[in-house]
Amino acid sequence: MRKLFSWHEIRHKWWGLPVICALVLIPLTSWLSPVIYLPEGRTYLIYMPLATSVALLMVFDWAALPGIILTLFLRYYFRVGAEMATLLTVIYFTSLFLAWLGYRWQAGNRWSAPLGLMNLAWIRVGWLLIFLTFFFMIVLQIVVESGLLPGYLGLVTAEFVTLRTLINLQAMIIGILLNSHIIYLVIRMMRQPRYWRVLRMMLRKQRAPGVKTTEMVLWFLVLGIMVTLLCVPGISEPFTKILLSDYTLTLLFPVMLFGALRYGYYFISIVWSITLTILFFNYQGYISETGFIHNLVFVSALMLVYTITLLLMAALSSRQRLLMKKFSSAALQDPVFGLPNLRAFNRDLARHPRSMLCFIRVSDMDVLSRNYGMQLRIQFKQQLAAGLKPSLQPGERVYHLPGYDLVLRLNCEDADMKLQGLHDYLEDFRLIWNGLPLHPNIGLSYCTVYSPVEHLPILLGELSGIAEVSLTTGQPESNKSDHSQVQLEIRDKVDMLHKIQRALDDDRFVLMAQPILGVRGDSYHEILLRMFDGSQEALVTPDKFLPVVHEFGLSYQMDMWVLKHSLMFINQNRVRLPSLRFAVNFTPSTLCRPTFTRDFKSLMLEYEIEPFQIVLEVTESHLLQNMKYADFAMRELRAYGCRIAIDDFGTGYASYGRLKAIQADILKIDGSFVRNMLTDSLDAYIVQSICQVARMKHLSIVAEYVETEEQKAALHALGVDYMQGYLVGKPQPLTTLLDFQTS
Repeated sequence: MRKLFSWHEIRHKWWGLPVICALVLIPLTSWLSPVIYLPEGRTYLIYMPLATSVALLMVFDWAALPGIILTLFLRYYFRVGAEMATLLTVIYFTSLFLAWLGYRWQAGNRWSAPLGLMNLAWIRVGWLLIFLTFFFMIVLQIVVESGLLPGYLGLVTAEFVTLRTLINLQAMIIGILLNSHIIYLVIRMMRQPRYWRVLRMMLRKQRAPGVKTTEMVLWFLVLGIMVTLLCVPGISEPFTKILLSDYTLTLLFPVMLFGALRYGYYFISIVWSITLTILFFNYQGYISETGFIHNLVFVSALMLVYTITLLLMAALSSRQRLLMKKFSSAALQDPVFGLPNLRAFNRDLARHPRSMLCFIRVSDMDVLSRNYGMQLRIQFKQQLAAGLKPSLQPGERVYHLPGYDLVLRLNCEDADMKLQGLHDYLEDFRLIWNGLPLHPNIGLSYCTVYSPVEHLPILLGELSGIAEVSLTTGQPESNKSDHSQVQLEIRDKVDMLHKIQRALDDDRFVLMAQPILGVRGDSYHEILLRMFDGSQEALVTPDKFLPVVHEFGLSYQMDMWVLKHSLMFINQNRVRLPSLRFAVNFTPSTLCRPTFTRDFKSLMLEYEIEPFQIVLEVTESHLLQNMKYADFAMRELRAYGCRIAIDDFGTGYASYGRLKAIQADILKIDGSFVRNMLTDSLDAYIVQSICQVARMKHLSIVAEYVETEEQKAALHALGVDYMQGYLVGKPQPLTTLLDFQTS
């Protein structure tokens, strides 16, 4: 028995709260409905019982119908008897049943979406407003005209359409359009008292930004004065009556429209519902007795138009503010990783006068992403950030940075303890990927900043460099430690990048040529590259700018610039230097580019250069991880007629094992072995073994760094085909070849 009458059972069973709400609210709203007694019968200015029935259905669904039917029958039974009460109840029931059936059919599972914004707006208007009111009035008109009901009981008269019928129709529309919402809120709070928190949140959420209490007090004061003036009866002077009543009625609209635009749908629907009820209860203050019925129709229609306009404008403005909040929130969050982005990071830094920044660098993530897919990178950063959030204080956040890094903004209190906890967490973190625990090395750098933070990208670049140091030391590193040189190095690297880009755009590189002399008398030149400094006099050596070129992905542009200008020189001087041959260096990333062979051949045809005149030198130490991609390009260019040289052989990765698979013509022994081969027996043995293997592969051999006659003789004895070094010739500007030819 106790369980049967528990509050949970009463709230959810049709015989519980739905019946109680119907028995209480339908008579109450009927009593609150403003009504005028005309000679033709009772005339409503706002008809609320039908609005109450709609609100009950919106909360309880079909379970509301038994309570509505019982309440309507009892209400009319004690007034007109059982027969007429049954007929009126059937009319109400049929109208509500068909309207709700159509609404549920179109709305589907979304039928219980809260009233307010534009959710299911047209479906609700179509079925629960237009269909319900017109179907109800038409059926009631048919019943009254057939004599089954007297006209004074219904909302219509025996005549088909009268002004009284029009006023009652407008009253029903206003009631459903306006009062069903406030009644819906009352029922929701009766069913769940904590719903008032949701209502308070929605009122605050729909309010325009910047609304102050003073503004709302002034608005309520103006509204109260205008309503009071409209409700004051008995004003005799024509000018005063027009000024204080009829004219004030038109001024009421802009005041309410201002509230609709500023305070939102929920607020204006509640305030306007109460205001309109008060105005209709005191209609004597602004409706003249002369032509009363016509004035009443006009005012009722005017209030209906006011209601539609206010609710529509309030709904649109509330939805617009909600969308703007969503857009603003989306602009501060990365859509893939679901973490605050760099813009949110910059905004939060400005909000705090002092912050500690922690930069997290994940090494080898590029390799892991290639092997396991991009989803690994996403989940790694998401789970790493999710694990950090429980230990963060209010206001502290984890931010996503482009690439593989994260950055944290922390409050400066207990900084040492936070750093140690963060370091311990990063050390213990594991990502389980398909059953495999992954734990790449993670670097951590930190610094303290004061708002406003200028040059944030430079600061993050410095922290990124310091995090690289942390990968080696295994401890958090600060920008105030001995690694403060990192920022200067980063700036130098960026400056060098700008110089390289300008040099590519303005042709500020210089081609150098170093001879490679064959023991049988033939020779060719290797093209080397230098870059003009800003003075146009000093030259920058490759060891200064080539690492930056490779790091920032400019290798292809650089290689094609060198190739193009080398071919131009051959083409322009083919008469004076008819047998000129050049060895041009190419990075493996250039050979792996799908369009390289096509671009190479196009340039060769453009400048009418024979393939035998170009030797492509590829650095062996960079070729390992891309060998299967570069091999195709080397095979195609060899078939085209060019020769392939493997540069710096003996250094890097598994040289001998890979030599079996490489399709090349020339092998260049790295100069680090040649330089000391006469004094270091190990270097001498390495050079000897390279020569033996090259002979077995039928490769021509080039020795670099040949600086003495003794080295030349020893290399010649080992079967080396070509010599390159200061003994043969130093690198000289390419134009000096013309001077040599002239001499």
